[in-house]
Amino acid sequence: MIECRNLTKSFGDLNAVDNFSLEFQPGVTGVVGENGAGKSTLFRTIAGIYEATCGEVYVDGHPSGSKEAKLNLFFLSDTPYAPHGATPVDIIDFYKGLHPLNKDRFLELIRNFGLPERKSISNFSKGMRRQVFIALALSMDAQYLLLDEAFDGLDPLVVEKIKGEIIQEGEAGKTILISSHNMPVLQRLADRFVLLHKGKISKDGKSEDIGTEFVKYQAAFKSEFNEEILTALGYQVVSFKRIGSVYHFVLISAQGVEEKLESAFHPLFLEKVAIDPDELIVLEMMLAEKGDRHA
Repeated sequence: MIECRNLTKSFGDLNAVDNFSLEFQPGVTGVVGENGAGKSTLFRTIAGIYEATCGEVYVDGHPSGSKEAKLNLFFLSDTPYAPHGATPVDIIDFYKGLHPLNKDRFLELIRNFGLPERKSISNFSKGMRRQVFIALALSMDAQYLLLDEAFDGLDPLVVEKIKGEIIQEGEAGKTILISSHNMPVLQRLADRFVLLHKGKISKDGKSEDIGTEFVKYQAAFKSEFNEEILTALGYQVVSFKRIGSVYHFVLISAQGVEEKLESAFHPLFLEKVAIDPDELIVLEMMLAEKGDRHA
């Protein structure tokens, strides 16, 4: 188990991670948030690359950064290193000196991903390079995997292959933390979500609970309409915008809103619409920005 206790990591006056307390259990956890939310800093502090400003991190009871913790944890950064001119086969020797790894497993994954084994990684596309290092992470003899922006630059077919491998590792009892902006993929992959906003936990819950509180409408009215009207009616407005003559708004606890708007404003049309998975993280961050939810 990874335990974060009142963890803060500061850079000057900025708390990149701010009083973060959470436990990570076996399975796949998605860590999401906008750029600058603190995802990479959190991962680097858990991995012992950064020293906490205050608070503690423990990996199986061992302090983050200790030999015992590092032997059982592998961190894949969003800009992983490969020696100049190295091929996928070459990096086996480089990385096995840093951490125990299963060479046969690595080569099997490289072949499954359709990657050349003996071509220089420096000539690979961003997506191919990312696949090499995900294969490397999944081949590590480590109970804990921290994958920073794991799906960045990957096409959907490749993501499906990698997703299956990650699910398999999670079901085998490993603890895998993945940061990503690819919300639809994470929703089909992660057992749990942690949303960060300015270094704080904005939400922590099961994947099926993400976005269940939001209700989205689109409407047109004969007269002028605005966010203040919805607020005055007692509704919590997460998002409100007008595109042409059509209003789009997202509410929390929207019980009775249709009846109230029909009665008082006689809309030209009013309909509930589905929320795109990519929009969920934006809505969660907007809600956090309003100061309506902080752990």
